[in-house]
Amino acid sequence: MTTAFAQDHDVPRPCPGPSRGRAARPARVGAAALAALVFASGAATAQEAMYTQAATMPSPGVGVLRQQFHFWRYGSDPVSGALSVDRLELMNTLQLGLVRDLSLTIESPLETRLAKRPTDQGTTTTTQLTDVDLMLKWRLFQSDPGGVDTKRFAVMGGTRLRTDEQFGVDPHIGAVYTQVMGLHGFNAEIHAWWNTRNRPRAFNFGGDGDASAVALNLAYVLRIWPARFTSETQGAWYVTAEANTLYETSGDWEVRFSPGLMYEGRRWGFEIMAQVPMYQRVRKRAELDWGIGIGYRLIF
Repeated sequence: MTTAFAQDHDVPRPCPGPSRGRAARPARVGAAALAALVFASGAATAQEAMYTQAATMPSPGVGVLRQQFHFWRYGSDPVSGALSVDRLELMNTLQLGLVRDLSLTIESPLETRLAKRPTDQGTTTTTQLTDVDLMLKWRLFQSDPGGVDTKRFAVMGGTRLRTDEQFGVDPHIGAVYTQVMGLHGFNAEIHAWWNTRNRPRAFNFGGDGDASAVALNLAYVLRIWPARFTSETQGAWYVTAEANTLYETSGDWEVRFSPGLMYEGRRWGFEIMAQVPMYQRVRKRAELDWGIGIGYRLIF
């Protein structure tokens, strides 16, 4: 894969002495560089946070399977009349490298809602496959000055296929910039969705109602271990901090803070995330109280 975060590595110094020791240095350099490249090829999502896209993608013929288990708690819903809503989601994401700098992403979320009824205080439970999303990501720019440092820019476009209540095809486009400097990674994404439905859903949790929406996501990724990569490095730990902003043409507007912790190995990754509201001005859907999640990534 194309992410170069693992190319920052320490090369052991050869012991001084005869030509045998001097010849060991290029061998060690080559071994460490090869290991770093292998490690990088198995962790292209290392600079991708939980709720923000990154300008990274699998190499041609390589895939990344990502599953995230989310739980969100919301307050009262003005549309359905529910006193509170709990939402559980299994987000299944498959990203495939098609050709160099081009990938296909397929998202298929399975959702369960538990809505507290205002009449008898009971709970109505609904489980369904919601929207299937197809998206192409095309990287237009990449500059790797050396080590882990990289600058990348990509554009995205696709469609969201609504499969519940009323079928619809909602197009969306976006762009993302990714920069890595040593231990630090930054992602900035803007994304817009156009709604084609002619009536609102029973539940809208942000961006999936009868209004179109624009999202601005900013993510900071800090590698906390190891400080440098070596030929023996098997994985790396990162902390993430995101600001996820969503504005809908209905006038609803919110900003969420999303902290996270993730581990990336050569062929798999693990992540824990949370979401809390920073600012909410929503009148046509329920307000978020809090959310948590856990996920993994498998590279094949």
